[in-house]
Amino acid sequence: MLKKATWPLFTLSKKRKKIDTNPDYQRPAVWTKAQKQLLIDSILRDFDVPKIYLHEKNNDTYDVIDGQQRIRAIWSFYDDEFALPKDAEPVNGYEVANKKYSELDMDVATIIDSYNLDFVILDTQNEDEIREMFLRLQNGTTLKAQEKRNAMPGRMRDFIKGLTNHEFFTKVHFSNTRFTYDLIAAQMTLLELNKGICNIKDRDLNAMYEKSKDFDASSTDAKTIYRILDYLNKMFPDKSPELKRYSTISLFILIMDLMPNYDIRDREADIAKWFIDFEAERLLDEQKEPEKQDPRLVVYHERVSHSSDSEDSLLYRHNFLKESLLTHVPNLPQKDTKRSFDEAQRQVIYRRGNGICKICGVKCDWNNWEADHITPWSKGGKTEIENGQVLCPSCNSKKSDS
Repeated sequence: MLKKATWPLFTLSKKRKKIDTNPDYQRPAVWTKAQKQLLIDSILRDFDVPKIYLHEKNNDTYDVIDGQQRIRAIWSFYDDEFALPKDAEPVNGYEVANKKYSELDMDVATIIDSYNLDFVILDTQNEDEIREMFLRLQNGTTLKAQEKRNAMPGRMRDFIKGLTNHEFFTKVHFSNTRFTYDLIAAQMTLLELNKGICNIKDRDLNAMYEKSKDFDASSTDAKTIYRILDYLNKMFPDKSPELKRYSTISLFILIMDLMPNYDIRDREADIAKWFIDFEAERLLDEQKEPEKQDPRLVVYHERVSHSSDSEDSLLYRHNFLKESLLTHVPNLPQKDTKRSFDEAQRQVIYRRGNGICKICGVKCDWNNWEADHITPWSKGGKTEIENGQVLCPSCNSKKSDS
């Protein structure tokens, strides 16, 4: 249900405790001082200001759907946080140039206080309807793609928003201006859902949000993403200048590749040191005369400077990084690509162990036992008969890989 209202700016100022200008689908404040000054000057000269859209919740409280930059600018002027432009023309014979609200003549301040602003108020509890209105109202504005995705309904948006709260994002060397963390988290998610390197441009992320509105935050994919972020978080105990946007994505891809194929447990410090050294070498190489630079590092630099989110760029960087890692970090054992014992292997292991659980000594029925890796597969143990043993289901579930 829509209804209309008209409030003078003085009333809008008094209602600020009841108006939330930053519901979770909104972008942060982005207006410059010049934009704020232009709005106040327009109000003083009685120019039309576009209507503002609010969502009425309860007890006379509201969320701003559209117009939060205007509202914040008005409140900011009332709080004397900026002055009118130095070259502002007089209003009704009164000087207003370079003056804050408290410095204005009372007659000029009254023009601001009494200026009527039009509102459209949406009275609904349907969050999807609210988000849809927000997106429609932003069509044709300068909202960035990730800001629009932040307003999209669905579980994928909620999952991405949750990812940005991971401790790892406190270590990166870029800010969350205009939902940059959401962009990086969405790119990571798409890479995992694709099970490998792919284009992670805005159109690809938009398609993921649309296709995965019912994304399960407890799914295997979701857990894998968190597991990779946990590993990256251990790699970098502190905020690190090497963790730029492009390198953060490259490291995510690298760990995503290594985890199922190499034993990298307890090697966080070694891998982090290699990467820091790699970045230092790369930066030093950039400072050399062109004819003395490493040609491969020159290409690498190009792939982080242009189309960094394309499949080709991501693949080149990953192959280069992985080769460097395996060259400079020793003893990263490769896991057996075959994780489960086949039927023939299971039969031999069962007979050799007389069907008796190696841990508790219970006799296991053929239909109720587990073929277990003595040296865990996750730590490089081979899927071969000599590395297999009989365990009852209970002992197998309790066994730790540590």
